Amino acid sequence: MVTLEQIHHAFQKSSGDQYLDFLAQRETIERILQLKEQKNVLVLGHNYMAPLVYNLSGEGERGDSLQLARYAARSDKPIILFDGVRFMAETAKILNPDKKVLIADMQAGCSLADPFRGAAVRAYKEQFPGLPVVIYINSYADAKAEADYCCTSSNGLQVVQHAAKDFGTDQVIFLPDSLMGENLQDELREAGSALELIYPGKYDTKHGSCEVHEKISLEMVQNIRDQYHLPKHQPGKTLPETAVLVHWECLPEVRKEADLCGSTSQMIRYVREHPSLQRVYLGTECEMAANLQNEFPQIDFVRTCAIACQHMAKITLDKIVKCLETEQPEVTVPEEIRRRALKPIERMLQIK
Repeated sequence: MVTLEQIHHAFQKSSGDQYLDFLAQRETIERILQLKEQKNVLVLGHNYMAPLVYNLSGEGERGDSLQLARYAARSDKPIILFDGVRFMAETAKILNPDKKVLIADMQAGCSLADPFRGAAVRAYKEQFPGLPVVIYINSYADAKAEADYCCTSSNGLQVVQHAAKDFGTDQVIFLPDSLMGENLQDELREAGSALELIYPGKYDTKHGSCEVHEKISLEMVQNIRDQYHLPKHQPGKTLPETAVLVHWECLPEVRKEADLCGSTSQMIRYVREHPSLQRVYLGTECEMAANLQNEFPQIDFVRTCAIACQHMAKITLDKIVKCLETEQPEVTVPEEIRRRALKPIERMLQIK
């Protein structure tokens, strides 16, 4: 159980601005924690939440999409509040049909998921009949319901390889992220795999991408390397003092420039496993750097706060208070769609 004292302590170690924000919002945070305990609510916090929201969730309650899906799947609490975007809350509801799932703002959408719904998946299945469909978790329930497997940025490679083996094929449909599809294809090719991914933009004119990650250009990353003295790490050499870590949803040329391409949880693990790090650039939503700064005050995190998700920012403390008080908005999924969407998610969760 997260306490006000724990949150206070976390922000005492952070930058002056973050601590002042905490002091200004202390009463609101205290009210949220009271409601959380009173109503026995599991509050899940995504890595992209603003620090004051992120710290409402303790260990085992916050992380990336895969971690949060696992936490939701084993929850025994009657109410789940999802501090993230709507497709994530839908996933929690799919896994917990008998629980009440809340989100502070139903308009917290996703530039990747919003335009890509069930009809688009069906069109790919008609164009490439008989091939397994792996759908990225950044999608809504009606799109998941048309897929064979779900995946996250933590396990994309494992899932597409598992799907190919399970279906006895060397082709897999991967939807809806064009850039992640291309990055996964490059990784497979570099590993000597003959597996071919079919993703938006490869055989058609469609294109799906995250409005945040697609803004991170090769020139931008190279300029950050030069300006902040972040030389590319040479494996086998001395322990790295700097690192450039980027997300799977970035451009392929950005992936090649990075010291690590991975999910948010994989980036965090890299930082934890390299205590020699002194300066780090995270090529992802900028609030994650703010959250890690609290956990690793000894590291200088290069922040590019023009790169921010407008949808994640819709989840605020004031909206959370109202949501917990009224238990609205509630996330619902039609039962027929929920049952069908559950299958690809369960298949994903079974893959180690």
